[in-house]
Amino acid sequence: MQYRQLAVGVCISIASSYIETIFSSKIEAHELSFHTTRDRLTQTIPIESTPNTPRPVLVEVSNRHLEITRLSFSANGQVIIEANQSLSYQTTIDRTSGMYKVTIPNAKIAANFQRPTLAANSPIERIRLEQVGNSLEISIKTIAGWQIRETQRLNNQQIKLQVSLNSVLQSPKPISQTNPIPLPNSNATPLPQNTGDRRRGVILVDAGHGGRDPGAVANGVREKDIVLPISLILGQSLQSMGYTVYYTRTNDVEIDLEPRVALAERVNADVFVSIHANSLASLNSAVNGVETFHARGSTLGRELASYVQSQIIASTGANDRKAKAAGFYVLARTSMPAILVETGFVTNAREAANLSDPNYQKRMAEAIAKGIDQFIRIRR
Repeated sequence: MQYRQLAVGVCISIASSYIETIFSSKIEAHELSFHTTRDRLTQTIPIESTPNTPRPVLVEVSNRHLEITRLSFSANGQVIIEANQSLSYQTTIDRTSGMYKVTIPNAKIAANFQRPTLAANSPIERIRLEQVGNSLEISIKTIAGWQIRETQRLNNQQIKLQVSLNSVLQSPKPISQTNPIPLPNSNATPLPQNTGDRRRGVILVDAGHGGRDPGAVANGVREKDIVLPISLILGQSLQSMGYTVYYTRTNDVEIDLEPRVALAERVNADVFVSIHANSLASLNSAVNGVETFHARGSTLGRELASYVQSQIIASTGANDRKAKAAGFYVLARTSMPAILVETGFVTNAREAANLSDPNYQKRMAEAIAKGIDQFIRIRR
């Protein structure tokens, strides 16, 4: 009995040991399997890229903000606003203050913004740029008698505004019809910067006609196209002599007679000079020559006209039709000495050719400037 109990105990002990061994072995086997599987997983996703595996490239994307980079005032009287990308805008006019405002949404002033330098004879009184929330407001104020209007823009990164004297037009034309008509060789004669001394003298230079009014037309020549370059060169010559010069127009725009005179009075000009070209009926095409008109009864006007006429004839060799009195509006209504120069006849083939020649235009303009200078020097 004792032996049997001992045998049974031995058997139970062996069996327990065997079961424990088996259970323990299964647990170890399971844990090994887990680790082995984890090791396999970690090997399929390398921690570092191998030399043959390209690294991912991160591209930094930044929004390009709309910035106004430049504001300029061109030779043909245009305010040009430039941006670094396409822009939209709205315009408003404050009739009380005369302020013309351009509002550009989601825009700001560029760090390297270029601003214009306004000449003493500029029709623009001031320009102000102001950040209002996310919008940029550009306010432009002209001197009395001048106006600003939009022109068609060919570049979506620009805004173009035309500055000109108030015309006789009562209703604005569509933008597509209000673009300034380019003048022949207009880029060759930039608007001169005014650096003159007002104490030396103020000259108002008036280029006749313009816009819808071509003036005299003959032999393929339009009066408005030849008197403008002569006027601009005249102004440049006078400025080189130290005079302050104002212009009634610097591009192809139509202006009534009254604003021309009003500008001369407003700037307190010492001399008013209007540039024109003559014409006669085709039967009188042989008629030619230069004549300079002054107001009736004006002693100073007659003296000024005589000096200018003499200088023109000496410089150009044109036929001398003398200085004469006339009742033209711009002569009769101005309070300062005023003259109207008829630079030649477009109905005469030879003179039409001369008036279209830039070299002849230059000689004509410089001669007029010399005559005005001679008059002012003697009078002062």
